Amino acid sequence: MEREAAVRLVEEELDREHRKWSALGMDPVRTTVLHVAEHELVWKVYWQSEEYARTRNPSAMLIGHGPYLVDRVDGGLHAIGVVSEKSGAWEADYRARIRGMRVRTAVDDLHDELCDLAAARGHLHAVRALRQKLAVLSPAQALDYVNALLDGEAPPRLVAIAVGQLVRPIDPVLAVQTLRQGGLHRTA
Repeated sequence: MEREAAVRLVEEELDREHRKWSALGMDPVRTTVLHVAEHELVWKVYWQSEEYARTRNPSAMLIGHGPYLVDRVDGGLHAIGVVSEKSGAWEADYRARIRGMRVRTAVDDLHDELCDLAAARGHLHAVRALRQKLAVLSPAQALDYVNALLDGEAPPRLVAIAVGQLVRPIDPVLAVQTLRQGGLHRTA
C-alpha cells in the first residue's frame, strides 16, 4: 500500500469517528493527519487536532493517543497507544498476531540453551537445567522434553507448559487493536 492511500484510509477513519461521536450528541474535536512515518511493516500515521495542526499551539494538542498503523501489504487499519508506540512493544504483537510471523520467545532461548548444554556437558545436564528453569515439570517430563527436543521437536504439551511459565502475555494496553481487516497476509 502506498503512503497516500494509507493517509486516505486514516482520514476516512478520523471522519468516521467524528461522525460517530457527533451522532451521540458529543462535540468532538476535529482531527487530521499530522505526520506519516515509514516502517518496514506499516505506515505509522500520526494525527492531531486540526487546531494544533494549523496553529502549533500546545494547548490545542490532543494527548495520550498513539498513531494508526496501516499495513503496507494488505491495507489493514490498526491502532496502538502511545506507550506501546514509544516502547516499541507493538511490533512483536503485530508480527505474531497480525502478520502470523514467528517471533522468538524465551522458550526458543531455553531450547537453544538446552541443546548447547547437552552438546557440551551431556544429556543429563540439560535435563537438570530444564528442571531448574521449569520446576513444575516432573523429572520424567523433563527427560521426555529434552529427549524429544534433541530428536528434533519438543512435545507440544510440555512446550505449552514452558510457554505458560516463561512467556509473559502481552499487556492489553500494549497490544495492537485491529480496526479494519486488510486482505490476506503472507506468513514467514
